[in-house]
Amino acid sequence: MLLDLHGCRRDALEDVRLVEETLRKLSDMMETRIIAGPVVVHYVGGEGSPSGQGVSGFVVVAESHIAIHTDITTDYVSVDVYSCKEFDQERVERFLVELFQAKQVERRFMVRGPGSLKAERTIGIRQDI
Repeated sequence: MLLDLHGCRRDALEDVRLVEETLRKLSDMMETRIIAGPVVVHYVGGEGSPSGQGVSGFVVVAESHIAIHTDITTDYVSVDVYSCKEFDQERVERFLVELFQAKQVERRFMVRGPGSLKAERTIGIRQDI
């Protein structure tokens, strides 16, 4: 699942501790097992860099990984949840939208793995909150 959160709460976008706690909470919520991390860093992109300024965090779970990247210059958060295990997408999305107080969200879901040839490949949803 890929989430793009727009119009987010700026103070949350620079909070390294919040992103680390969020990665742990997502793993618990999805009932996955952390095997490495989380690794979370604050960054400042160079002049003219498209990377902006914010926090990037990553956790490796036995079932794949979860990544969060924030950008205070655009009030934006991207979240990638890659999981071999099914999880409640709506619950994860609601949690993140509420946490970052996103004004708009775009969600994409892609089925990957051995069963993906038989599954519908991609669903894109854009909604105002």
